[in-house]
Amino acid sequence: MKVLMLLADGFEDTEALTTRDVLTRAGIEVTTASITDRLEVQSSFGVHMLADALLKLIFDTTPYEAIILPGGGRGTRNLLECPLVPVYLEKFAKKNKLLCAICAAPSILGKCGYLKNEKYTCFAGFNVGIAGEFTGNEVEKSHNIITARSMQYSIPFALTIIEELLGNEAKEKVQIGLRGLDPK
Repeated sequence: MKVLMLLADGFEDTEALTTRDVLTRAGIEVTTASITDRLEVQSSFGVHMLADALLKLIFDTTPYEAIILPGGGRGTRNLLECPLVPVYLEKFAKKNKLLCAICAAPSILGKCGYLKNEKYTCFAGFNVGIAGEFTGNEVEKSHNIITARSMQYSIPFALTIIEELLGNEAKEKVQIGLRGLDPK
């Protein structure tokens, strides 16, 4: 099972790295893709990370079951300004694959029209002018869309993605490990 995570300069550290970590614990392969012409991407708090690939070179999205957009104010703005992002979101949406976004990034889904008639959540204020039903919940799942309110909910966000892709048993197994309990 594979998912694609888009990284822009200014991505929120915890939202990207924690989500990737938790998904990997479930055996989900996460391909990080830089939206720029370079593999190095800088987080909102100055961490330099090497993405696995350049988004513009990922032509076949078939192997991926979900696309994930971490937030961060600057990261979200950079994702919004990238002309490739809507193209890739459309590829996933047309195949009814998961569209996942956290914090400020659900606003991208909204501006691309994917939240219309859907329940969603995001960081306070990023719901302004976005169609759909803003719930303000920690995590929201509506059809093929998973959104989370902020970096504080990165683990529940990732667990919700695991549950959707691999089922409740896989989610619970990872959750037990995260809590430091004996999985027996």
